[in-house]
Amino acid sequence: MKMLKYIFFTFLFIGVVLISCKKDAELNTIDQGYNYFPDDVGRYIIYEVDSIAYDDLSHVPDTTRYLLKEVIASTFIDNSGRPTLRIERFMKMYNDSIPYDSMNWTGPRVWHANKTSSTAEKVEENIRFIKLIFPAKIKKNWDGNSYNTLGEKEYEVISIDEAEMINNVAFDSVITVKHFEQINFIEYIFEVEKYARNVGLIYKVRDSLYDGGTANTIGYTYTQKIVSYGQ
Repeated sequence: MKMLKYIFFTFLFIGVVLISCKKDAELNTIDQGYNYFPDDVGRYIIYEVDSIAYDDLSHVPDTTRYLLKEVIASTFIDNSGRPTLRIERFMKMYNDSIPYDSMNWTGPRVWHANKTSSTAEKVEENIRFIKLIFPAKIKKNWDGNSYNTLGEKEYEVISIDEAEMINNVAFDSVITVKHFEQINFIEYIFEVEKYARNVGLIYKVRDSLYDGGTANTIGYTYTQKIVSYGQ
């Protein structure tokens, strides 16, 4: 009888171990979406940026256009003991009489980023935002302002792994994160970011436009589109 009990509990133990190992293996094979936010030192992306401000005085849009280059320059350990990316940002301001290729980059301004097992965070002008959460899934939402004082803002994944073409650059797997949307008869507010696997941020738009009456628009439009990328 003792031998039968021993055999029974031995097989029971082996079964529990096998089930546990299977669950661990399944978890390890889940696509978390980490490669939407690459963190390789030396990686860079160049963007084309248009910033247009509308006011109720001049009735003339004020447009600022430039190239922006973001480079993951190095890593360091922050005050919380976390690996942190140093992101250096360079600019070339648009000049209709001088081609971009003839200009030197100015800068850098320095931003930072952290990628953890559950979040991708970016510190922009000393303000921290949660850009993505992992695993990345459709309809997933979170407070992008959890780590700052700007007030709650619900981010939501509205599409994932879709093919897109930005500035004639093709991407086969893009995730779209909506930051805010409010559309009615007098205002149009829309904020969204797109990330491509193994590339990072490829598109950003922030529109905040109001109908000031007499066909006058007040507000701004900011658009950032990828031009090229590399290592």
